[in-house]
Amino acid sequence: MTILSTQSRPRIGVPAMWSKSVNGLRYSGSVVANAVLEAIVRAGGQPLVIFPGAEFHDWDLLDGLVLPGGSDIDPARYGQKPDEQLSPTDFSGQDDADARAILAAETLGIPALLICRGMQLWNVERGGSMIQHWPTEPQEHVDTVHDVDITPGTHLAQALGEATTVDVSSYHHQAVGKLGQGLQVVSRAEDGCIEALEDPQHRIVAVQWHPEDRAHHHPTDHALFTWIISAAADYRATARSTTRTHQEVS
Repeated sequence: MTILSTQSRPRIGVPAMWSKSVNGLRYSGSVVANAVLEAIVRAGGQPLVIFPGAEFHDWDLLDGLVLPGGSDIDPARYGQKPDEQLSPTDFSGQDDADARAILAAETLGIPALLICRGMQLWNVERGGSMIQHWPTEPQEHVDTVHDVDITPGTHLAQALGEATTVDVSSYHHQAVGKLGQGLQVVSRAEDGCIEALEDPQHRIVAVQWHPEDRAHHHPTDHALFTWIISAAADYRATARSTTRTHQEVS
């Protein structure tokens, strides 16, 4: 049997979601949507799934990070009580696990793509808040496609070929409320919903939509995965070339 080397492919950490029920398993499992993993591979990366049930310390092994979407963040994390439409995570430690991944990206300079819940959690970790149920009028955001604007001169704009408007696959009932410290809004929907965030100090793109849904055929969705793989390759070649020491992010 021939083992093909993936050494040339940037290694992209993908935090998994702890699920109480997975088809084919007797008990719980840790999962990542195949669409996310396929999009990373298609763009030239090697996804490495990270188990949320134990603290991961080997962040220096990664070249990039993709934090997928998922269930709602615990409202206590931003000082609110849950409303009746809250869809919580199955694992009480999920928010902490995903927050550690974001902190690692910020601390070590690892480029990252944060998707939907990932963007929301970044905002909450920066002291921001959530609107626990975004209005369905005048714009539906659950299981729909709609346009968003793109701020020129941003990482997002660069990734999307300097497009000023793109259509996106949307699936969320919550939205960013108060903006977290240091974050900038780089995209909105027509109804004002915040659709993307960046921090000029970091190579992180956070989007409210799901680019993995159509990445196999839609150029601007695929472009976000091309961006993270390219950024990860640059990170491997530069920032990580001077040291290989393990660094712990607590």
